[in-house]
Amino acid sequence: MEREPVATDATLDPLWAERLEDQLRSLKGLVALVALLALAGLALSLYSLLRDDDGQGASRERVARLDDRVDRLEGRIGSTTDGEVTRLKDRLNAKADTDSVDELTSEVKRLQASVREASGGDESSAEAVAQLDGRVDQLADQVKQLARESGQ
Repeated sequence: MEREPVATDATLDPLWAERLEDQLRSLKGLVALVALLALAGLALSLYSLLRDDDGQGASRERVARLDDRVDRLEGRIGSTTDGEVTRLKDRLNAKADTDSVDELTSEVKRLQASVREASGGDESSAEAVAQLDGRVDQLADQVKQLARESGQ
């Protein structure tokens, strides 16, 4: 079986093959440019990962300062005497524990309740005194009135 030639754009347009080659050349150029950019990005990222002075870590000077500071602090710890440690332990032991604080809190609450009750009694006593004072004033007025009436 022999095939019949099919009419294509190439047979219809003689410049078609030339335009296709032009487009392929343009695509090849773009692919080469993208590949070059990808390689440049890869090289830049590898450089930033592998370089020693990346600026993100601590500098040698800073590490040295921190090391000196640690040495000084270790020296201070080593120079503390057993007497200082004992004094600190004694001060800690002399502090109130939670049971003592709870006991003192409940005692304060009891005292506050007692004061409220006592002041409540004083208010009723004050009212009683005021009533008695009023009655004494009334009696004094009656005595004065009786004295005036009998003196007439």
